[in-house]
Amino acid sequence: MDITNWNNDEIMRLVMAKGHITQKILLKNLKEKTGQDIPQSTFSCKIRRNALKLAEFQNICELLGYSISIEPLSK
Repeated sequence: MDITNWNNDEIMRLVMAKGHITQKILLKNLKEKTGQDIPQSTFSCKIRRNALKLAEFQNICELLGYSISIEPLSK
């Protein structure tokens, strides 16, 4: 699936839907994994502002059992 032009909100909705998880549970699991306590309102604002960091997204993907791949554009 090509998500090159998607924003944080679109990507996170897909990942959470496929992982059958809510933001609240995701943040609880992230706190257990990383020790970082992110308030749900802060997390929602980051997603809306398209300000989710790569490291945060990598942790989320790892937690939900997804990998991130980069492939060359086909010509």
